[in-house]
Amino acid sequence: MENIQAFRQAISWSEPFILCLVAIQLFIFLFSIWSSHRDRGLAPRMVLMLSIAGLVRGAEYINRWASHNWESFATQNYFDERGIFVSIMLCAPLLLDSLVMLLLFLREASQLLIAVKTAELKKQKKAAKEESTTGTTKRRSKKDQ
Repeated sequence: MENIQAFRQAISWSEPFILCLVAIQLFIFLFSIWSSHRDRGLAPRMVLMLSIAGLVRGAEYINRWASHNWESFATQNYFDERGIFVSIMLCAPLLLDSLVMLLLFLREASQLLIAVKTAELKKQKKAAKEESTTGTTKRRSKKDQ
């Protein structure tokens, strides 16, 4: 808990850079929720997932670049060698967004599986009913002969 408190107090939350970072994270979260709806298609989800993967993969390079150029966009150097700030403020929210998208995608896949299985069972039941009806009429016609 002490480390979390120290981290929270070390950040100037009213700084434009931090506000911009939080706004971007909020936008990406809302976009991930929006793109996860069934009627949006697969392309926006894949583009977003690949973008998130690219950002998380490149976090080390982003941290290195930001530690050398922090004066141009921040009032203090948040970027240490281990990348704690980038991990907490950039990667963790992006990974949570990916997890939410994955869970919504799995929910959609399970709903589609249920719908397909239900349709398949209805089709089998209808075919069995038609077969029993046609089988009865064939038997009657054989008795009549």
